Amino acid sequence: MATNDDVTKVEFEIYQTYQDVIAPLIATLEVLDSEYPIEIFNEIRSIFLHLSRYKVQSSEKDVFTAKRHVKRAILDCYKYICVSYAEKLEKFRIEYKEVNLNLADNGEFLPQLNKLDVEAREKLFKAKEFEIQTHLEDSEANDNYLYSLYEEAYLSYKGVNDFITDSNEAIQFCCSETKKSDMINKASLA
Repeated sequence: MATNDDVTKVEFEIYQTYQDVIAPLIATLEVLDSEYPIEIFNEIRSIFLHLSRYKVQSSEKDVFTAKRHVKRAILDCYKYICVSYAEKLEKFRIEYKEVNLNLADNGEFLPQLNKLDVEAREKLFKAKEFEIQTHLEDSEANDNYLYSLYEEAYLSYKGVNDFITDSNEAIQFCCSETKKSDMINKASLA
């Protein structure tokens, strides 16, 4: 049986996690997709429903149920952000397919981008595979491992996105060099 101090500590952790983790993840989703999925909204609704039950009905078990919904909300954020980053990367590749990105960072940009992309995809696949394999098993150990797998995938995709953002100057250099090369080629054909 949990003590009042334990319950109060868990309640505080829920609010702190919402403020420090969930809200920034939602902001990221809003920036990437201009919205956030209903599944995340439902998890947040459930968090605060259980917290209000705890306050109104003195139901300690509701605090611990709310804590599980916090983890679920974060997990859903990770899943959706991974998909958004993967789509953003695909759009980047389409947008720059005519640009010679082999020139970026002395030829190191594209191999590094491909390496980071493969790593992120593998981590996401591993998380999804584990989730499928254990979907009927309800254990805290499985939930924690699944959470860590999706967190790793999220961090990898964030790393891909950050790498592209940090390489913007090199990418723009490639764009201008590609335009110059195209102009020279067109002039020599004329």
